[in-house]
Amino acid sequence: MEGNIFINNAIHESIQKYLTYKNNSNREEFNTFLVVIIRLLTTIYGELDIVNPYQTNNERGFDENLKKFGLSDEELNEFKNEFNLYYQNQTNDEICGHLFLNLQKKLVDMFVLRKKSILVNDEEIMLFKNLLYTRDVTNPFMKSLYDKFTPNSDTISNYLSSKLYEISHDFVFSEYKEVTLKAEAYQLAGFNAVEVMKMKEEDILDVNNKVYHFFRIKDNDTNKRNRLDDAINYYKKYGNTITSGNGYVDLVLLLSIIATGLMLVILIGVQFMR
Repeated sequence: MEGNIFINNAIHESIQKYLTYKNNSNREEFNTFLVVIIRLLTTIYGELDIVNPYQTNNERGFDENLKKFGLSDEELNEFKNEFNLYYQNQTNDEICGHLFLNLQKKLVDMFVLRKKSILVNDEEIMLFKNLLYTRDVTNPFMKSLYDKFTPNSDTISNYLSSKLYEISHDFVFSEYKEVTLKAEAYQLAGFNAVEVMKMKEEDILDVNNKVYHFFRIKDNDTNKRNRLDDAINYYKKYGNTITSGNGYVDLVLLLSIIATGLMLVILIGVQFMR
């Protein structure tokens, strides 16, 4: 590869850095956005399909590998062009902020194409999800970029959730809307996720409020989406039993119930002893 540029500067330098620093995963160079894209590509297609074409300067092989699950020529070219556009405009936050979301959505679409083609287990899904820029990201370099471009946003995690839900239930969302909640939340609350996606934004927000009420999340809660995740997990374990959406309050409620029960037992015992 000495002296040659593989496809474009962005892809060439990002794969080069990936190979240089992959054994030092805590290095900042390994956790830049463009290198993380390469890591996501290796998660989708396998490392050999990404690295081998680079090492042999086989651009056609690289393209064919990315299309093997059904990615179109147009989608491939858009991805490569946006990848390089981000590289060329790294000092322009407005351009990069837009591409930051676009490129991740394109990677989610690639991952979904793979899942449609071959069996993908939960571990692989989690491995892919952990490389996306979501509120759950723990790597400090990745977290810094998430906070810069999409602070407190669930856009990418919801997009992934909707796409995975879509292919497992054999339907297509007509349009992804950023105001939507996870498809699972609508399903558990008794709403048709497909129909919700077709609604106007104000109607979706009205349904969202009903979903929050179903899970007993207060209107003035400033952390509703995180609380919703906890409530969904609670619901799946215990059903729609008493819960306030706050762990401390739930504990107090539970202890109150237990204390009341013990008091009744004591009173009944005293009556029998007379």
